[in-house]
Amino acid sequence: MVRRWAGVAVAAIEDQALQASLLAAALALQVGCPLAHAETAPEQAYVGLKVLDYQDRQPDAQRIRVQAQALTGMVPLGSDWSLSGTLIADSISGASPLFHAKALTPMRDKRHAADLALTRYLPQGTWNAGASHSQESDYLSRSIYGGMTRSDEGRNTTWGLSGSLAQDVINPVNQLVRDETRQSVDLLGSLTQVMSERDLVQLALGWSRSQGYMSDPYKLLDERPRQRTRQTLQLRWNHHLDGHNATVRSGYRYFRDDWGIAAHTLDVEYVQPLGQDWKLTPLLRYYTQGAARFYVDADGSRSPFAPSPAPDAVHYALDQRLSAFGALTLGAKLSYRWQDNTQLDFKIEQYEQRAAWTWGAGSPNLPVFRARFIQWGLTHWF
Repeated sequence: MVRRWAGVAVAAIEDQALQASLLAAALALQVGCPLAHAETAPEQAYVGLKVLDYQDRQPDAQRIRVQAQALTGMVPLGSDWSLSGTLIADSISGASPLFHAKALTPMRDKRHAADLALTRYLPQGTWNAGASHSQESDYLSRSIYGGMTRSDEGRNTTWGLSGSLAQDVINPVNQLVRDETRQSVDLLGSLTQVMSERDLVQLALGWSRSQGYMSDPYKLLDERPRQRTRQTLQLRWNHHLDGHNATVRSGYRYFRDDWGIAAHTLDVEYVQPLGQDWKLTPLLRYYTQGAARFYVDADGSRSPFAPSPAPDAVHYALDQRLSAFGALTLGAKLSYRWQDNTQLDFKIEQYEQRAAWTWGAGSPNLPVFRARFIQWGLTHWF
């Protein structure tokens, strides 16, 4: 089940990843100098292959490993259209905790996913629409999405609006529930402004609502509300450094939901060309969140047994992903452009999560959680 394979690390960024995908449909922040304005119709097709290896762990055990391959491509259709798509296959193995970081339970699964999108390019904007499909042994997800951008005549100001509708069907292998469903609506609006030849800023506001089965059937004592509403605020700033021919990309994101979770993300990347063909991008990200109001703290006096929710509790969860914690991600990406039409890239990130790193009081009696992410990529334009 892909929603749980990456454990806490994905929980810390999954909402950001979702909003980022919608934001990309509205408008991508371009890197380099001069800073880009609105999107223009592509002149070349491309095909890309990415290979990912992910491993997370806690001090006393390895947890989940994911190995994935993604094939992407885009082809121009005439002078004003493009068609793009992605195929993904991944395998998940390892062990997932039954509650908090205890009672690791072996699991293994495979996922296949695909998406297809059509984009129309206008003199001062774009329209796009697409659909996606993802399937595992216990989980089926289908979605449709679309977006548009609109720029002023000088292409210094660009508005974006995008959204998606998703339908999920959950059939866990333990048969705790059967044919449960979840429906989700996501909306994102953005404003991108070219401030100067060196500076580009962006403001994005997101809203989403999910209804249906929200609990994790593979967790002990897990009964969550059947609705979740989320709001996000995201600020981005790209600044080009003429003296170093480099770009600093920085961002802040605020997240809150009606489960009581509030989260902050700060990140910075430094994009440094090395000669004409190489590019190095180190990155640093800090994330912090408060606990869901129905999260049940780990009780060290009861270890290795699970703590009991309050007798009158309607909703409760012993899932570490809903606890209060802070996390740091340190990483780097190295890219090599070969013969003007081929790019190779390598990316590595190291993630570490601790309750003591949150803003405020962290959830007690939880071990350090670490994850390692490695990705290889090859892209060819023709």
